[in-house]
Amino acid sequence: MERKMKLLWGVLLLAALPVNAGTLRCKSAHLTEGDTTAELLIRCGQPMLKEDLTRYEENGFGARMTVKYAERWTYNFGKNQFMQFVTVENGVITEIEDGPRGG
Repeated sequence: MERKMKLLWGVLLLAALPVNAGTLRCKSAHLTEGDTTAELLIRCGQPMLKEDLTRYEENGFGARMTVKYAERWTYNFGKNQFMQFVTVENGVITEIEDGPRGG
């Protein structure tokens, strides 16, 4: 009975842990959402691609404008490794996503 209780407590503790935010691994460094672009550049170097992320907004006169709100940096770490898409807003990593396998 004691073993079952320990197992139950272990399962409950694991369920209570927060879900990991996206993580990017470069060499031996780990970066997560909330880290700065300076840290990203120091640890991972320049991305292979930087894309502006834009949206349409209306100004005070009703005119529609394209506004840049973030950048998406793409890292390719080589064959059989997932490419990484890193969304950056105001110098901070806001999202990390796996892409397709690199070539």
